[in-house]
Amino acid sequence: MPNIPKGAKACYFVDMRAFYICLCLVGLFVSLPGSAQTDKEIYVLRIDGAIAPAYTDYLKSGINRAEAAQAEMVIIELNTPGGLLSSTRQMVSAIMTADIPVAVYVTPSGAHAASAGTFILMAAHIAAMDEGTNAGAATPVKMSVQLSQSEQETQPFSKEVLQEFMQGMQDPNEESLKKKSIEDTTAFMRAITEIRGRNAEWAQKAVIDAASITAQEALKLNVIDLVATSRDDLLTQMNGRTVTLKNGMERTVNTENVRVVEWFPDILTEFMALISDPNVAAVLMMIGIYGLILEFYAPGTMVSGTIGALCLLMAFYAFSILPVTGLGAMLIAAGLIFMFAEIFIPSFGVLGIAGMISLAIGFAIMFDGSELMGVALEWRVIIGILISTAIFMGIGFIVFVRSVITKELKSGPEAMIGQEATVLEWNGHEGAVSTSGERWNAVSPADEEPFKKGEKVLISAVDELKLKVRGI
Repeated sequence: MPNIPKGAKACYFVDMRAFYICLCLVGLFVSLPGSAQTDKEIYVLRIDGAIAPAYTDYLKSGINRAEAAQAEMVIIELNTPGGLLSSTRQMVSAIMTADIPVAVYVTPSGAHAASAGTFILMAAHIAAMDEGTNAGAATPVKMSVQLSQSEQETQPFSKEVLQEFMQGMQDPNEESLKKKSIEDTTAFMRAITEIRGRNAEWAQKAVIDAASITAQEALKLNVIDLVATSRDDLLTQMNGRTVTLKNGMERTVNTENVRVVEWFPDILTEFMALISDPNVAAVLMMIGIYGLILEFYAPGTMVSGTIGALCLLMAFYAFSILPVTGLGAMLIAAGLIFMFAEIFIPSFGVLGIAGMISLAIGFAIMFDGSELMGVALEWRVIIGILISTAIFMGIGFIVFVRSVITKELKSGPEAMIGQEATVLEWNGHEGAVSTSGERWNAVSPADEEPFKKGEKVLISAVDELKLKVRGI
């Protein structure tokens, strides 16, 4: 210790003690969670299926969660055939108004951002695609029944028949409504591309001409920002990119030393998105109807009735969010009534055929095509429903006929066997009994005691116009 005057020693020790206390406090502050420099987080969301309200809520929740955690950015891994236009608009709005950068990455190889997915891809601050993916074909569905390109090439007859069928049902205002829908959707796409500075000319072709494009072509035409072969490659290429947020502030993306947080959809979200598919909803509705009819035919087990009720509830949920037309729903209801009335009212097939036609037309126009993008009720599903309904109706008709025949066979005197009768008069082993309001002569076995008037006996056999009875 240096030579310090005796009076200053106390001050010296006080100052040293204060120094050590401050040093400890600084060390403690640095060691506290969150006080030191920590790695930023990047939230990864995944949408794999048709765009529906379930995925809309999931995407909004994911972005809100990332913003609350002050994440560096959000990556949406996308693979979709399209979906509802209303849900698409909500998703695009959530992405474009986000307070942090949002990247949309079409992955894995073989995936696509078709129809509604194209709008979501174009709305991203950073648009990326994996190798072997494609985007485009963003035209609203013209009709509720569609054929894929391969089906059109391999089944030209089906295509021609379907086109003639739909033209016969065409609304006189169909063309004007279609034009209005396309113009509205084109303006929506144009507004997105103007904000993001992407190729507006190709984007309009995707809506008007249903143009589609590969990942490499999209990169060359300034439709997307980069092509990445993996998530790690995507993070590397995004590092240092500057994006402009809704508030006009520029943000430089930093993906070095980031922690990736995967927040994928839960089972409920996936399930709700699945039943929102028009094809699944239609099948669920028919299963529900079949189940309830079976329960009415054979009550007691509650299995078919319970399954039918659950399927109908799920179908009604799907119909509540899908653009269902009133005429289509009424035609389906009428078709079902006609077809099952055929079982009980002999019409030589007239009601059954009318029901099949009504069902086919009803399913064909059940959904409003202007609100559907890339998803539709497939013609194979309609045919499958018609065939299964015809089989179900045929089985019901056979069961009904057998029950009628069995009832007729048992409507004669043989039907009285096993029934009770009341003794009217009796002498020894012969007498008269009454059953179903009719008087019959009757005999009893030799070992039976004589019956008394008013006594109940059991009919054991019918011998022409005489009944054989025995005691109960």
